[in-house]
Amino acid sequence: MEALGNLAFDRGRKCYHLRDNLRSLETKLQRLSNRKIDFESKVKVAERSGTKKRKREVENWFEEVAKIENEFVALKTRVEQGNLLKNAFSSGDGVEKMDEIVEQLMVQSDSDHFAELCLEASESRGEPRVTTELFGKMFCKGLETIPAWLDTNEILRIGIWGMGGVGKTTLAEHIHNHLLENTQFKVYWISVSQDFSIEKLQGDIAKRLRLDLSNVDDEGARARRLRDAFEKMEEMVVLILDDVWEDFGLDRLGIPLDARNCRLILTTRSKEVCNRMQCHSNFELKTLDTEEAWGLFERTLGSETSLDGGLKDIAKSIMERCDGLPLGIVTVAGSMRGLRDIYEWRNALEDLKACSIGHDKMEKKVFRILEWSFNRLNKCEKNCFLYCCLYPEDSDIKREKLIDLLIWAELMSKRDSRSKAFDEGQTILNKLIRVCLLEETKDSKGDDCVKMHDLVRDMALRITNGNSTPESSRDDVPRFLVKSLGWRRSKVILEQEEWTQDLRAVSFCSKNFKGIEIPPAWSPNCPKLSTLLLSRVFLKEIPDSFFQHMCALKVLNLQGCKGITELPNCVSDMVNLTALILGHCADLMSVPPLGKLKQLRELNLSKTKIQDLPQGWESLVNLERLNLDECRTLSLKILPKGTFSQFHRLQLLILPPFGKVQVNDPEVLNQLEGFIGCLSFTDFYKITRWPKYYNVYINDILTKSRGYMYYQKQLYFHQCKLGRGSNYLPDDMKSLRIQDCEGMGIRCLSDAFRNFINLSHLFALYIVDSVGIEFLWQLSPASPHDQLEVSSLSPLCHLERLGLSRLPNLVGLFYGGSGPYLLPVGTFSSLKIMWIHECHNMKQLFTVQLLQTLQNLGNLNVKDCEGLEEIAADGYGVGQEGGEGIQLASSEATATVILPKLRRLTLNRLPQLKNICKAAMICNSIKEIVKR
Repeated sequence: MEALGNLAFDRGRKCYHLRDNLRSLETKLQRLSNRKIDFESKVKVAERSGTKKRKREVENWFEEVAKIENEFVALKTRVEQGNLLKNAFSSGDGVEKMDEIVEQLMVQSDSDHFAELCLEASESRGEPRVTTELFGKMFCKGLETIPAWLDTNEILRIGIWGMGGVGKTTLAEHIHNHLLENTQFKVYWISVSQDFSIEKLQGDIAKRLRLDLSNVDDEGARARRLRDAFEKMEEMVVLILDDVWEDFGLDRLGIPLDARNCRLILTTRSKEVCNRMQCHSNFELKTLDTEEAWGLFERTLGSETSLDGGLKDIAKSIMERCDGLPLGIVTVAGSMRGLRDIYEWRNALEDLKACSIGHDKMEKKVFRILEWSFNRLNKCEKNCFLYCCLYPEDSDIKREKLIDLLIWAELMSKRDSRSKAFDEGQTILNKLIRVCLLEETKDSKGDDCVKMHDLVRDMALRITNGNSTPESSRDDVPRFLVKSLGWRRSKVILEQEEWTQDLRAVSFCSKNFKGIEIPPAWSPNCPKLSTLLLSRVFLKEIPDSFFQHMCALKVLNLQGCKGITELPNCVSDMVNLTALILGHCADLMSVPPLGKLKQLRELNLSKTKIQDLPQGWESLVNLERLNLDECRTLSLKILPKGTFSQFHRLQLLILPPFGKVQVNDPEVLNQLEGFIGCLSFTDFYKITRWPKYYNVYINDILTKSRGYMYYQKQLYFHQCKLGRGSNYLPDDMKSLRIQDCEGMGIRCLSDAFRNFINLSHLFALYIVDSVGIEFLWQLSPASPHDQLEVSSLSPLCHLERLGLSRLPNLVGLFYGGSGPYLLPVGTFSSLKIMWIHECHNMKQLFTVQLLQTLQNLGNLNVKDCEGLEEIAADGYGVGQEGGEGIQLASSEATATVILPKLRRLTLNRLPQLKNICKAAMICNSIKEIVKR
């Protein structure tokens, strides 16, 4: 009765004060919005300089404020238009919770992390490129001559020209790396390619200069911005434009013809382009002579292939067919590697003579060699290779994404698990790399990728377009329609005559702003079409008839398509679909019933506006991957218990990171390879096998969105009641966040999690608003001879970030009991950032032993700790200048400890703190000290 009475009183209070509370919230939100506007202005001004970049925390704060602004509009409308009594129950809690979030965002923006909104953009002279070894005197001459030309003041623009496949890009890459290693030039690489636009080139150069042109649409204004950036640069810049097909004015890139601090190197197949671009010196890269060609052939063939007897003469005949072209020699030798039977060599020579793809003299030299190598692949390898040409020219194709496509298109033999199919895909890609039809590379994030040489891609497109020899145009070679729409601003209308009955794959990729228009009531007759990729295009509408005659379609990928709000109903009848990829379709709100799609193995609805899961989705019994990441509207839904238990083949599950959608069947996690999403704390106890990849928010309430989940392999405990020996944490965990939790009978984290001290991979640890925790870790009594050398098993040796905030019971970092103890070597040895806020019960922060391990600490932030008396225990405080960092020494000067990498020290509102040495403020390594 007392509880009911309190509830009634609370509801009555909210009803009575609802509109006043709403007005108060609106005032606070207006202050928050104004602050956001001010911050955004400062950030944009800083970023335009090219020397600053916004902090990730600041960017996330912007997103949260924008989200709360949108939610407030809906809440205010509901309050003002609804019944007052009804509002008290439906909106009173909403106003209160939103007020709390707004307060938190205001407090966050007042923190020291927001003292500087941007970071210094790391100064880079350019990134080294992955290169293959040079071979032949022409390459050596170019590597010697071209850098020498750059040392003169007369030669500002250099052209490297020669036929396709002769090695122009390879030579330019070696020059690029040579300049980085041996000069002070800044060197920037830009891939131009056949389908280019000035706007794209301007954008690529702006990225290298860290210049923000996102709000500048006019080409001339963008060029002026680039010119100003070049003129302000004190260092000499070398800009390498690779694969230029036609001339254009350099002033459109902000480079005047008389620019003295910017040198240009371009590669092209045409000497005429060099002349029109007004190159001061040109270098023609010619083919290898016979002796050089044979040397490259032998080296590529490798020592495992012995050319005994008549094999050598046949091998030389095959080599001569390559006409000294390095790309052809490497491709042919790679395909013959490991063959010892003379019959196979003779047969290969005859096949090479029969190839005739290409029209002009240059094409016949190149394409017949590449096609010959293609013909030596088996059917599965051929199909997998040809699928690579569905990606845009010069793109770094992520191996994982490519293998997923090969799996869903069912180009490989069927395996009983994705991991086994993935292994087969890796094996095929490795084979294509070995025979030199693909190049091994990495993208800007360091992910493993493959890349097609532009001539190899051209050859693949000719084969799939039916422009090859009759032998290669057989029925077992698929027919493709591949188009790159580039940066055209005009709307593209699909040409119906191109959609023929024999099409197997269609790929349209675009960044144009007008998008694609599908003729109304049009139904392409493509009964063999297996793969349809429409990536990053604007589609206002897809007619219901469009998919009507695509009965064989297996992969439908509309990744990043904007404009479409719903899929046509005929998708419900596409029973052969194995993958439906709708990620980043930002306007998509509904998907038709999917119950008939029994073959569907991947469903990606991430970053869409779908309000509910598609009808019949629970019948997708073969589903292996489900991605619902950042489906904010869907995150408000509550799924019944047992929802995921019927998906026995499920291997990857990505749910909205916060909200009410959660896995309430913990046994499902025991079968997954990857999981991102929410889990109840009760079910956390039941996990016996953690996925290989995970990022889990653990909470029994699941009503509030707090914080962010940055890292892979992270657990985020929120509003949980931790008990002694609750469970084991994953051994490979990289980030642990504990927020607003209570500890029942625990003093240390090692009490709550049995293996906490063994987390050797832990990178970040944050504990906020948690009651009961007095120490991080309880040490065992030890003597000096127990101390071990630093190893990967040293506790917390890889921890780089430590944050402790609002922990009312925290006394210290480590507890050693009543007897002496020795801190294990390596503890906190990698720590770079440490902040401690509002931990009022702490009196001493560090021990002498701990200070000796903090050699990498760069940022120490301590504030609002009312009881803190000393930075270091046993009379140690900040004192005595010397060395390269802060020196901490005892009052008797019996020992000194130096923190050589400390750059920022913040000590705010610490009323009891003693022994702050003024000399610390002039230490050379510290860039900033804040003391209030």
